[in-house]
Amino acid sequence: YLRKITFNMRTILKIAIALAMASGLSSCGAARKIAADAPFRKDIVLFDPVSRIDIVGRQNLKEKSETFSADAQNLLKDKLCTFDSGVEINSIYVPEKLEEAFAIQEDIMTLAKWYIETDGGNLNYITIPETIDRFIEESGHRYGMVVYSEGYSRTGGNYALEVVKTIGIGILTGWVSAPYKDETHLYLMILDSDTDRIVYNRYCFGEYNPLKDKHIEKALKRTFSDFAD
Repeated sequence: YLRKITFNMRTILKIAIALAMASGLSSCGAARKIAADAPFRKDIVLFDPVSRIDIVGRQNLKEKSETFSADAQNLLKDKLCTFDSGVEINSIYVPEKLEEAFAIQEDIMTLAKWYIETDGGNLNYITIPETIDRFIEESGHRYGMVVYSEGYSRTGGNYALEVVKTIGIGILTGWVSAPYKDETHLYLMILDSDTDRIVYNRYCFGEYNPLKDKHIEKALKRTFSDFAD
């Protein structure tokens, strides 16, 4: 006979934590040590990062959260300014007009699109957008750093439902893959205004909450691991 199995919310959350610890994943591009005297490790102007964060709610549908996206963007900027990354950020570009800010965002999203479409390959042959190239030159620096992040965070109800589904599948198949509660993808690029090329790029993703300090610090540590001494 079949015995009815019920789970209360506390049990579901305990199982969710255990699953996450057992199968949490993260990944970055292949590590490559960057020489300490690499020219693009200094003379860098940082542009405001661009973030897109979705909320996953009922029916497992993603919907962009303007509030979460803005909060994630501000947190990422703060961490980039204070994080011991191994590169020397000399200044932060401050747009004089709103139109400039929008133009920079568009260029960063274009660069991220190229990155995604090429899977990070052959970016060295791409000419960087003219607008952001001009702003790098006007800043008085040779290199510009841009960062794009995207990710999601599940609502409590959605995550609990996904855990229940996972438990059911596990009972039937004997194999369990934990659903992510949160996820963040980071795309980092350093642009050379002299050659109009992307001289460095790095991609990293994992189960990082895009709105939590420690999670973003951990993601940045992996993203900048090529520059570690």
